[in-house]
Amino acid sequence: MQELILSISVKGVDMDIQTVIFDYDGTLVWLNINFDHIRQEIEQLLVSYDIDFRALKGSYVLEMIDEATKSISKKSPHEGSSFYHKALAIVAEHEVMAAKKGHIIPGVNTMLKMLRKRGIKIAIITRNCDKAVKMVFPDIENFSDAYLPRDYVSQVKPHPDHLVLALEKMEVNNPTYCLMVGDHLMDIEGGKRMGMKTAGVLTGKIKRSDFMEAGADYILDDVTAIPSILFKE
Repeated sequence: MQELILSISVKGVDMDIQTVIFDYDGTLVWLNINFDHIRQEIEQLLVSYDIDFRALKGSYVLEMIDEATKSISKKSPHEGSSFYHKALAIVAEHEVMAAKKGHIIPGVNTMLKMLRKRGIKIAIITRNCDKAVKMVFPDIENFSDAYLPRDYVSQVKPHPDHLVLALEKMEVNNPTYCLMVGDHLMDIEGGKRMGMKTAGVLTGKIKRSDFMEAGADYILDDVTAIPSILFKE
């Protein structure tokens, strides 16, 4: 385990990393999306379609929507499509509400500019919708080589397709030279599945011990400490 406390590298730097893929929500920006409320509203919607949501309890919200859509579509493709769009509208509504009170974490813009100036390719991927992202970070594409919100992909992280598309857009062929950075265990899971190095950011969602158990290569108190992983000053 290589661990970073704030901007102090305990076990040196990783000169092999050429690409950094950042999660968005909680990692680069502060957001307070109430996923419990979203789940409750989706469950109420499922009841109106005669779907027993209890079998979907273990899924993330977006995966729950996909699974329910497939189930409903087996009986009626039209009803499946109707449910899917209504469910995503609920999710987007909550994302937009959270975005109205969200803000970019101090130092993030400076860090992203510096990384790109030093030749590091940057991707920003998120399960959030483009509209909500742009409300908080309107010029996000100026700070990244690839930006992929939910709207731009068919499968969101931790599904590997999200990361694969990011690498393709940056013309990166070897994921072992990449670092996946996020504040959720799904970011560590997705990165490790691709053979990337991973960094967990302590924002209060996930405990340090959980990141360690998940196998994160680095644990950060602050995402702006990323340069200390990459560069020997």
